[in-house]
Amino acid sequence: MNHQFTPAKQLVSADDWRPVYHLSPAAVLRRVGEEWATVADLDGQLLDGWRFSDRIESDWYLREVELRDPAKRDPVTHEYQRLSVGPAEQQRAQQYRETIENRRYYRMRHVDEMQLNVDAVVMAPPLLNNLNACIAPGDIVVRRVGKVSAALVSSYHRRHPVDANIAILRGLNPRQSAWLAYCLNQPIYRSYFEEPGAIVAMTRVGLKQLSSMPIADRPTAFDKLADQYWQHYERIGLADERLQQLRKDIADWLLDKIPEHLMAERTDGLLAKRFGVRDVDHTLSYVAAEQNHFCRQLVDTYQCVPLSHLAEVNPKSKSSTDAELPIIKIGDVKGQLDIQRDNQASEESRWRFHRQPLNPLAVVVSTFVQDPKVGLFSNASSGSAYASEQLAVLNFHRTPGAYALLLETHLVRQQIARLATGTVQRFVQPEQFKQIVVPPIEDATAQDWHQRLIELQQQRAGAQAELTQIDDAMRSVFRQVHPELTTLNSEGSQLEDNG
Repeated sequence: MNHQFTPAKQLVSADDWRPVYHLSPAAVLRRVGEEWATVADLDGQLLDGWRFSDRIESDWYLREVELRDPAKRDPVTHEYQRLSVGPAEQQRAQQYRETIENRRYYRMRHVDEMQLNVDAVVMAPPLLNNLNACIAPGDIVVRRVGKVSAALVSSYHRRHPVDANIAILRGLNPRQSAWLAYCLNQPIYRSYFEEPGAIVAMTRVGLKQLSSMPIADRPTAFDKLADQYWQHYERIGLADERLQQLRKDIADWLLDKIPEHLMAERTDGLLAKRFGVRDVDHTLSYVAAEQNHFCRQLVDTYQCVPLSHLAEVNPKSKSSTDAELPIIKIGDVKGQLDIQRDNQASEESRWRFHRQPLNPLAVVVSTFVQDPKVGLFSNASSGSAYASEQLAVLNFHRTPGAYALLLETHLVRQQIARLATGTVQRFVQPEQFKQIVVPPIEDATAQDWHQRLIELQQQRAGAQAELTQIDDAMRSVFRQVHPELTTLNSEGSQLEDNG
């Protein structure tokens, strides 16, 4: 029988008397860190994320954004009565509305181990900056739900708020921030937040639990590594900053080609419109007719062309497939036109995939309408691979980097939204990308954009390679003051058996 002796002091400090807890990995950190300081002892401040609702019928949205009283309705119109507020409250409500509608806030998917995963949306200027939940350079952001992870905030990250599924630890010096973030991403610390025997298996980290977490003293050998980590992390931030400027150049160029009102058309509602016979095809749906009309207008008036004229879309192969090649999935396409393959997940199961291996500098686009991320594939670092059938593959005839940037724009995203099927998880068929139209890019301009993107990706990859080496060195230092979780459990079992 698995058993161990637990002193009364540990029972009191753990605030949990259940054997299932004290015999689990969740209790290991508290046991080995009995004499350590806690997060609360550090000179930092724990802050909650922004608690808001994007549902327009919720009480919070009615009160804070619509400025209406959710408890009072007009007896005649049955509309919620307006609150009496001043200019400051009206301005704040508008900031809330724009922040929510434009998704200018950090969510759980942005928090990776040690690093924030940014994209074009969260690299845009903040619309709300007067909340404690807005990040600041040097902060640690902690994902609190599901898989616990912690990331550092660089000076280049935009100061958007984090949502309520994320906590902020603020006020630590850079070396201590790097140490604490690194510790939070290790198994012995993650296990601390698990709740054995709980009805709900998903981990949910409270601020009180995070505050009481033991933390080992930072070894002196870690300081130099922390300084180096911040240096190369800032290099990635600088590359992201330059990529955002490149995106702005594309947006300005596009405004010269196509009127702004066409690129700003919304796709989340139906408007009364008259369509010609040429706009109606076998699909017989409003959005399909709208997309056909939109494309015909772009082609006839603004000299746009289908993607099938600029690239080979979803190339086919009759040759046999190589079972050893990895598969690039939607989750591998990140927000900065980069592709980072999850090796472990790729080996767990085989996905349906395009039979043609990806060409160097192939462009892949997620078919998930809510977030159609774009990636530029380079086999220089990861070797050849296949693409999942949940990705569209485009082999552009020239300057693929320039067209990858163009595929990120709202001009393309609104077309993807109109081609979508489904009601909840909406996807577009990869073959439908042949119907999307874009303006062709002049040779000199396209070459400039392509070359700039390639250079930025190389800078980013170089900095990331340095961070990987530093991470390995950090692991060695970490192990000097922490036992391995598996080793600790096995040693504990031997002691129990011998006793």
